[in-house]
Amino acid sequence: MIDHFLIGCCYYPEHWDENSLTSDLDRIKSLGFNTVRMGEFSWSMYESEEGRYDFSLLERAVEYAGKLGIDVILGTPTAAPPKWLTDKYPEVLCVDANGNTMQHGSRQHNNYTSKIYLKYCAAITEAMAKCFCKYNNVIGWQIDNELNCHRSESYAKTDDEAFREWLEKKYKTIENLNECMGLRFWSMEYNSFSQISCPRPTPAYRNPSFMTDYYLFLSDSAVRYASVQAKILKKYMPDAFVTHNGYFENLDYKKLTDECLDILAFDSYPSFSEQNGKGRSVEAGYRLALTHGCCEKFLVLEQQAGPGGQNSYLVPTPLPGQIRLWTYQSIAHGAVSMLYFRYRTALFGAEQLWYGIYDHDLEENYRSREIRQISEELSRVGDLFIANRQHNDVAFYYDYHNICANKTESFAPDDMWYIHTGLNDLNIHADFIYSYEDMKKYKVVILSHIAIADETLAEKVREFADNGGIVIISSRSGTKDIYDRYYPQKAPGVFSEAAGCSALWFTSLPASEEQNVLYGGKTYSVKEYCEVMQPSAGTVVGTYTDGFCRGKPAIVKNGNIYYIGFYVDSGELYRDIIANHIDVPELPGSNTEEYVLGDYKMYLNYGEAPVDFECFDLLTEKNITQIPPFGVVMLKKD
Repeated sequence: MIDHFLIGCCYYPEHWDENSLTSDLDRIKSLGFNTVRMGEFSWSMYESEEGRYDFSLLERAVEYAGKLGIDVILGTPTAAPPKWLTDKYPEVLCVDANGNTMQHGSRQHNNYTSKIYLKYCAAITEAMAKCFCKYNNVIGWQIDNELNCHRSESYAKTDDEAFREWLEKKYKTIENLNECMGLRFWSMEYNSFSQISCPRPTPAYRNPSFMTDYYLFLSDSAVRYASVQAKILKKYMPDAFVTHNGYFENLDYKKLTDECLDILAFDSYPSFSEQNGKGRSVEAGYRLALTHGCCEKFLVLEQQAGPGGQNSYLVPTPLPGQIRLWTYQSIAHGAVSMLYFRYRTALFGAEQLWYGIYDHDLEENYRSREIRQISEELSRVGDLFIANRQHNDVAFYYDYHNICANKTESFAPDDMWYIHTGLNDLNIHADFIYSYEDMKKYKVVILSHIAIADETLAEKVREFADNGGIVIISSRSGTKDIYDRYYPQKAPGVFSEAAGCSALWFTSLPASEEQNVLYGGKTYSVKEYCEVMQPSAGTVVGTYTDGFCRGKPAIVKNGNIYYIGFYVDSGELYRDIIANHIDVPELPGSNTEEYVLGDYKMYLNYGEAPVDFECFDLLTEKNITQIPPFGVVMLKKD
């Protein structure tokens, strides 16, 4: 669908004097860009009165971009409904858990379940599709913008009605719902679906099964909302791709991609996690890997191009070289487009502090010069990234149902982030997979707190291990059924036979207690929760070193399956286990990463010091002896 690398920016012609439209696009072209994204926040201009559409400014921008050879990705404007719509139909507004109705004045004040809102979203989407289907340079559509960015829950009347319908479709009868959720506990049984509402505040904790379903419902509501627009866009423009930009809470992006999109997109802002503006940008790498797991080749529709902020915050300004580093980090994970946010910083509105390529003064700066360099490089080598991708040996088994269930028992937060980023620190890049069949593509599969599991998954895990694959299962896995109810057996439940052990004793760690584990001659720290294991077929390979658990089993190995009976706050243990089973390349420096992309290798230096490294760099077309701070080099494998 995308046969060449897309590089460009987000451009908002409605924010500037109309007379500057052509000069803006001329300047965008001069940056070496071939694509712009426009249109996603202008509903009040497109439809200032109900049913009266005016896309003339956007049409002029699309038409002139076409003359310059610039392709366009248009966004539907449904993340910010106009005032006339919310005044006429206040039921389209979202409501918080305390009953406060969100009002006109920012964005995402709509709810996804309002049939009236869905009708108007369909109408503006259809009007735009009819208008722009005649423009050959409109190559794609972005549905809405950043679903669930500012709020991922809503408690309006329409949400209650939709939740009841969702539950009735799943459980068929109220008796079945009561039984599957165990609602006899605390007298929570319902007599009919009409008694059910979205979960408002309560004095004590909610039923976990009920809350897990609520989180699943929230995701399904967003997917259904997106599907309304996707179907219309594909009807009128079947050759244009449909996408959406993430990555946010309470949304199953794999399901969204499979049911609504041609290609998923990611918005990359590494400075949010790197508050000092420096470092490895590990959080961006984690979410990039999640995006790659949903869609092998994906788009980046917003790449940080400057400091970003809204009224109450401002994240650090990228240091020289960091924008280029982040660009190639995204590409290495699978990005086949790179659109910088944004062309020019707004002079008004809530994002006056969200700086783009150009500041308020529109003058050239080191960031714009750095992006020009990237454009020149990608004009030569960008298309190589369409065909040449990295294949990783390690994968995390990812299940969105478990993500929802884990939120209902948050006393020991899932340690998957620590494990994944810890592996990344050792240059062990890991994918996320969503099906049994995908396991066979990897040497190592990690099941990090997969609490909800069944015998089928357990059998697939055993089959993978019997065929030579390495499996690592973390604590509290395999303990629950699909309704978030515990199995009447010891952890790891359905994985007990495969793991060759069961949990004899377990505890959460008091704040005053430190616990460690000895494995392979090294000591590793335990985070928040641990289990004392009782081996059956397995062999103890790791023991606790402190307190009551001293000398007791912590890690059990059964053939190719490791069971880790505790949570970690780093990936050190996992990477040391994995390093015994896969090839880990030597790196030129401690702050570097290597990516093998087909016939090419790419090295990224996340450090502030240069790294000695000799090669002919395909990006700069120069012989080099060092990778500079925040530098990137690319070379042929041979």
